[in-house]
Amino acid sequence: MCIMKGCANMCRQFYASIRACPRAPPRGSRYVFTLMCAMLLLTVSAYAAAPAEKPAPVSGPAGLFSWSAETVNKTDGELFKLMKEQGLTVLYQNISSKNSRQEQMSIFVESAMSEGITVYYLTGDASWGLDPDGERLCEAVEEAAAYNRRIKRKFLERREEDGKQWTTIPQMAGIVFDIEPYTLKEWDKNPEKVMKSFVSGMKEAYALAQDYGLEVIACIPWYYDGKGQQKGLEELIKNGCDRIAVMNYYRGAEVKNIATEVELAQKYGKGVITIYELKKADGHGVKEINTYYNSGLAALKKSYVSVLEAYPEQTISIAYHDYRALKEVLKK
Repeated sequence: MCIMKGCANMCRQFYASIRACPRAPPRGSRYVFTLMCAMLLLTVSAYAAAPAEKPAPVSGPAGLFSWSAETVNKTDGELFKLMKEQGLTVLYQNISSKNSRQEQMSIFVESAMSEGITVYYLTGDASWGLDPDGERLCEAVEEAAAYNRRIKRKFLERREEDGKQWTTIPQMAGIVFDIEPYTLKEWDKNPEKVMKSFVSGMKEAYALAQDYGLEVIACIPWYYDGKGQQKGLEELIKNGCDRIAVMNYYRGAEVKNIATEVELAQKYGKGVITIYELKKADGHGVKEINTYYNSGLAALKKSYVSVLEAYPEQTISIAYHDYRALKEVLKK
């Protein structure tokens, strides 16, 4: 509207200058001038009426959580086949040296790499959030780095035996911390203290992980800000991880529940993953409103699209929780 008013004023001023000119303008010049002004105003009107283009929503790679360490030992290829069928290219996998030999770990990660799947080490316990020094968190980072060394060593040993060439050595890309201190009785007594301790420990672990070149993803609930812990949430996102994986477990409210997290992620240049629950409701830990077990994957994907459309300036990845539940949903 301001542009149109400005153009109209320019036309009036220019027309007035013609009238004030001591010499008569050429015949027909006023008609030409009037026509030019009309065309200019029509062009500006069309420009002003056109809606501003919104940035296209950007989705990140889709992932899957897998908590069973026994999965690493399986050689049937079922996991990777299912992931490819569902368009999932990132695996957040729990690994245990008690359950898996070094050779099998290496074969597992190599198989994932050959299928175009990136693997992260998934671990965590609520009690780890009570240590401000992050001792157990840092031990987990050391474990991830050690696993990568063993994976690499076994991979190279196999290649030396068969004489094959390789272009990329399989490695886990990082570590996913699923620490939920709000489930502890200590949280009920003093949530601020526990949150501060948790964030402090995560900062220690994050600094160590950077030394090893490991990405850190922090799993968080969607309601830290609603529980008065926005300050701690901001510090965690700023200095405690590379990305946040929001357990966005409240069906139908995914867009509004992730607003604060997206805002903070944009502020500090961090990544965002929105996790969808697929486990069957048990009435306790997982209620019907928390899961898409009965609603199905079509409804889940529709929700994800709405999240992307609501925050087009932030790349948001999706992840399913978890492998076993996904298999159950697909069988239904």
